[in-house]
Amino acid sequence: MQFRYLNIKNSSAVLYVLGLGLLLYIWIWSRAEWPAGGQDSWNHLLYARWSVKHPELMLDQWGKPFFTIPAIPFSFFGIQGLYVFNMICILGAGWIIYLTARKLGMRLPWMATVFFIFQPIVFGNVISGLTEPINALAVAYICYLYAGKRNTAATILASFLPFFRSEGFVLLAAVFVYLVARRYWKQLPLLLTGSVVFILIAGFITGSWTWIVDQNPYLKFESKGEFNPGHGDFFYYTHKYQHITGLVISALLLIAFIYLASHVVYLLKRRTPEEKSRFSFWLLAPLFLSFFLAHSYIWWKGSMGSHGLTRVFLVVAPCAALLALYALDKLLSYDLRYVNKSLPVLLVILCIKLSFNGAVYPYPWQSGPAIPGYGADENLDKAFAFIKENHLENKPVIHQMPFINAQQGWDPWADPKQTKTFYIWSLNRDPKKDWLPDSSILIWDGWHALRDAPMPLDTLRHLPHYKEIAEFPAKDSIYSVHIFLKTPNLKLSN
Repeated sequence: MQFRYLNIKNSSAVLYVLGLGLLLYIWIWSRAEWPAGGQDSWNHLLYARWSVKHPELMLDQWGKPFFTIPAIPFSFFGIQGLYVFNMICILGAGWIIYLTARKLGMRLPWMATVFFIFQPIVFGNVISGLTEPINALAVAYICYLYAGKRNTAATILASFLPFFRSEGFVLLAAVFVYLVARRYWKQLPLLLTGSVVFILIAGFITGSWTWIVDQNPYLKFESKGEFNPGHGDFFYYTHKYQHITGLVISALLLIAFIYLASHVVYLLKRRTPEEKSRFSFWLLAPLFLSFFLAHSYIWWKGSMGSHGLTRVFLVVAPCAALLALYALDKLLSYDLRYVNKSLPVLLVILCIKLSFNGAVYPYPWQSGPAIPGYGADENLDKAFAFIKENHLENKPVIHQMPFINAQQGWDPWADPKQTKTFYIWSLNRDPKKDWLPDSSILIWDGWHALRDAPMPLDTLRHLPHYKEIAEFPAKDSIYSVHIFLKTPNLKLSN
C-alpha cells in the first residue's frame, strides 16, 4: 500500500514519522531540567522504585498498578529510566494507531501517527514519569483489537482500564455503548473481568473486599472534604484546545463530528454506513467525548482532585488522532488533486510547529530549557547547605516534595523507626498526638506544602512544638523555603 503522492509506502512513511518523533523527544530530554508533571512524575518514580521492597504499593490506586508494575525495571535508572519507558509507550502507541487506521481502510494511515505523536498534549508530556502514556498505549491497542474484530481480547483488556487510571471507569462506559450498539452481547460480561480480578487479589492480600472503592484516592478526597482542587468554567478545556489537541487536530475533530452527525441519518433510514464511519461513531467518538465531558464536569464542580490539569487528555489522544484522520480521509475523498498532493506535507509541518507551541517548548534553534526546573531549586540548595553547616544532616527530614526522596534515594514507605523521610501531611497539629520524631527537620515550601499537605505557613509557625530556624525568601512566595526544627535543642551557627 503506497502513499502515491510522495511515492513511498505507508509503512515506510510511519517509520520516518516515528524516527522524527524519537529525535525530537530525545532533543527535549537533553534540554529538560525537570520532568513534565513535576511532583507527580517524581512520586510515580518512587512508587515503582520502592514497590519491590513494599509489594503493597503495586496495588496502590494512586500509583496505578498498570504503571507501577511495568515501570519497575526502568525505575532503577531513576527518572531518566521513566523517560525511556514513556517514550516506548508513546512510540508504540503511534505504531499501533497506524495499524488501526490501516485496518479501517483509511487513506494515508501514517498520518494518524503524525496526529498522535505531535499532539501538543502528547508532545509536552512524554519526558515524564506520568501514567498517561501507558494508558494511551492501552487505549490504542484496544481500538486496534476492536478494529480487527478481536472483540473478546479487546473487551478483557478494556476491563482493566480503571487500573491504568481511575478515569478508566468512564472509558468502560463508552466501551459498553459500543458493545451494545454493535450487538456484541457475549462480550458484555467481560467488562467486569478487571474489577473482579483486582477485587479478589486485594481481598485475599489486604482483607478488604471493598478495596476498589475504599482505596480510590479521588473518592477519599471527596469523602473527607479537606482537599480543594479548585474549579472553573465548564468550557475550560475547550478554551485550552491549543495545548491539548492543537489547532489542526481540533479543526479536523470538528469536521469529523460534523461528518459523524450524518451517521444519524443512516440510523434513521436503517442503512448501514461504511465500517470506518460506524467504528468512529460508536467507539472513537464516545471514548473521546465521554472522557472530555467527564473532566469538564468535575473541573466545573471542583471535585475529584481535578486541578484543571490538561495532561489527562493524553489518555484519549489516540482516539483524537484516529478521528482527525477520519476527517482527513473524508476530505481526501473529494477529487482535488493538487490540494491532496500538498495537504499531507503541510499538515505534518503545521502539526510539528503547533506541538512546540502547545507544549510551550523553545524551537531547536532557540536557547533555554525545554522543561524548566522547579523554581525553588536555588532556595532548596541553600536549605540543605544550612542543614549540613549546622550538622543536622542525620536528622529525619519532613517535607512535601517527592523529588527530594527520589534524588536522595530515600524510601518514604520504610519503617517509621528507620526511615529518613516523612511527608508534612503526616504531621498532627496537636502536640500530644504528633508522632513524628523529635529533632526532625521540616522543610516547608510555598507550593507543595501549602497545596498538597495542606499546611499554611502561619499555621506551622503557631505550632508550639516546631521552631523556625531559617528562611530563604523568593520574589514569588510559592518558591520561598522555610526550615523548622521540632523540639529544638541544638546550637546553630550564625
